[in-house]
Amino acid sequence: MGFKVLHLTRPCKIKIQNANIHLYFYDDASEVKVTLRDIDFLLFDNTQFSITGATLQLLAQANIATLFIDEVYHPCAILTPYHQHSTMSEIAHAQVSLDVTFKSKSWQNIIISKVKNQAEVLAFMSLDTANELQEFAKKVTLYDANQDEAQAARLYWKSLFNMQTFRREQGSEDIVNVMLNYVYAIIRACIARDVSVSGMLPVFGIWHKNKYNAFALVDDLMEPFRPVCDLYVKLLLNKKYHAANNLSTNIKRDLIAILNKEYLIINDGVSTVITAIGLFVREYKKSMMMQSAETLIFPRINTEKFYNEFF
Repeated sequence: MGFKVLHLTRPCKIKIQNANIHLYFYDDASEVKVTLRDIDFLLFDNTQFSITGATLQLLAQANIATLFIDEVYHPCAILTPYHQHSTMSEIAHAQVSLDVTFKSKSWQNIIISKVKNQAEVLAFMSLDTANELQEFAKKVTLYDANQDEAQAARLYWKSLFNMQTFRREQGSEDIVNVMLNYVYAIIRACIARDVSVSGMLPVFGIWHKNKYNAFALVDDLMEPFRPVCDLYVKLLLNKKYHAANNLSTNIKRDLIAILNKEYLIINDGVSTVITAIGLFVREYKKSMMMQSAETLIFPRINTEKFYNEFF
């Protein structure tokens, strides 16, 4: 796996030559070469580029997470590898054969992990409501029958952004929601890549079910990662972009940088976000193949790293 995050904001032409990506920029006729195996994530942050089919093919074959944006700079598409795993059939059969006990217990544990991480975010920000979220985490039941996730979310968002009227919405254009949507899309693209590389089919989710959503499993598995994104956005707004009202190039670059930050702890070790995503997906696959929901390990927020970076 590579280690570089490539963020393309200028109009350009992209070609592959000798296992290298060649970028030809139209505005100043410059050229940049990047070794394909060094790239882990590629973001096309404008619509004025040209790319060959061979390049798209090699990006997929190299398992590079690739995200495209639309004309209003909203993430709109993900390029993922397709059926490259050697035991694809076995894994697919395991996915469609999962019993309701495994699914319900896995979803319960995912929600518990998410709410615990949300509580950690509020505690880091010295907000008293952190204790209430910890109590919500203790009460989450199978199937989330009491809707503890929704109740925790209402309290969490109101507390974190200190706005009685704040609503977390996909289509909202305020700077908070726009930044959250952008960083979530980055995380989602990486999880989609790792799910596909693992041989699992992203359409078969644990809990999310929607005939229009081809990434149900991706949306399930990204839930524990949302709070680390929330804290990062909150601190960027507090410390660096408190006067921002639109998604500038600098903000986008900072949001993409989350991938290589050691903001998570997983399996008792400090990890970058992108490494933790890969490990979590692999651990979910292992627990799924064994149908053992209790063996799945979850990421926790490395608050020490946040403190050292922002304070």
